[in-house]
Amino acid sequence: MLLQILTFGLLGLASAQEAKPTPQANGTFEENVIWMPPVTSTISYPRIAELSDGTILATAGLNSTPGVFPIFSSADGGASWKWLSNLTDQVNGLGMNAQPAIAELPWAVGEWPAGTVLASGNSWGPNATNIDLYGSKDKGATWKFISNVARGSGPSTRNGNPCIWEPYIL
Repeated sequence: MLLQILTFGLLGLASAQEAKPTPQANGTFEENVIWMPPVTSTISYPRIAELSDGTILATAGLNSTPGVFPIFSSADGGASWKWLSNLTDQVNGLGMNAQPAIAELPWAVGEWPAGTVLASGNSWGPNATNIDLYGSKDKGATWKFISNVARGSGPSTRNGNPCIWEPYIL
């Protein structure tokens, strides 16, 4: 009888260790997958922003042709996620390749009311790096090109190369 109790106890312990935690609202994101890219693609530079209404937006650079920044939304503190849109390059014909940035306007700026979501990233090709700015008046569901912020040479990590990297919205 003792052997039977010990065996079931060990099986129960093994099952408890293998169980994945249930994602909790406003908890950690440990083992809470937002999205898995296709096996032929990778993602890099994950970014998140919490909007004033508590919505969380998440994005990353998707290595696809052309590159895009998929936008995901959570209304329950990160426990569950839904795909909203892809931020695409609307002006260069190069794709949105890497280094997304995302933030919410706390006050109106020109035609963009408070609550507008701004997104930026690097749209590059062999001869140019472009930091472009986009706006969304519907919390990331649709995007409109606002402006090219800066341009540089083709991407290179060699010192002295006049390319540009890493937009950040503050």
